[in-house]
Amino acid sequence: MRTETQWAISQCEHYCSVAIHRVREHLPMMSILTPEKVFIVGLAGASGSGKSTVAKRVASRLKGYAISMEVYSVEMNHLPLEERAKLNYDEPYAIDVKLLESQIRDYAAGNAIESPIYDFEKHLRVSDRVEHIPATSLLIVEGILALHFAQLRQHFDMSIYLEAPDDVCFHRRKVRDITERQRSLEFIKAQYENSVLPAVRQYVLPSKSYADLVLDSEADIATVEKSLCDAIVSRRTLAGGAITPR
Repeated sequence: MRTETQWAISQCEHYCSVAIHRVREHLPMMSILTPEKVFIVGLAGASGSGKSTVAKRVASRLKGYAISMEVYSVEMNHLPLEERAKLNYDEPYAIDVKLLESQIRDYAAGNAIESPIYDFEKHLRVSDRVEHIPATSLLIVEGILALHFAQLRQHFDMSIYLEAPDDVCFHRRKVRDITERQRSLEFIKAQYENSVLPAVRQYVLPSKSYADLVLDSEADIATVEKSLCDAIVSRRTLAGGAITPR
């Protein structure tokens, strides 16, 4: 006959076996509850192609966030305003790529980030404030040079390029700079001809070759927004994730 100790061990083994079996049965369900992988989108295109506007709208619809590369301009606060205004902010050296890549990496790991705030009227980075970007499952990184830097492209799950004619881009940029950045028409024209267009031809257009998808952004913003939103949802679904538009 078995002793009480042997009986107790036998009962323990039985219940442990049952427990392990039940855990195995529920493993597929439990895997659904694991944190979603953050989906990172790189969105490039010429200045005025509609990147900033549609990135914000699409990020909001898909419960994510968009950050602009413009606010990651290299800090030049030590220079007087006259000199800062003369700098070419469309050149690759004008972007603080190290900071931007570090924050993209942190966000991809599921962490919130503190994005810089930039004063476009004064051409300087605000030193006493940052923008808190909460952790979500989607981040759109938009900028004319978003696809130019290899160290940024390696983090993108999807790379998209917005394409529009020069005259459309210039008109959109002109309206933005006058209404949002308090810049004169003379300054806007000079900057576009001397800095923006040369940078587009030298850096932005060549980076289109890295895009997974090129979208025509000449259409109205609502149409471009829908195209971008559909593209991200489709690619995310293929990647095994799920984004539900608002």
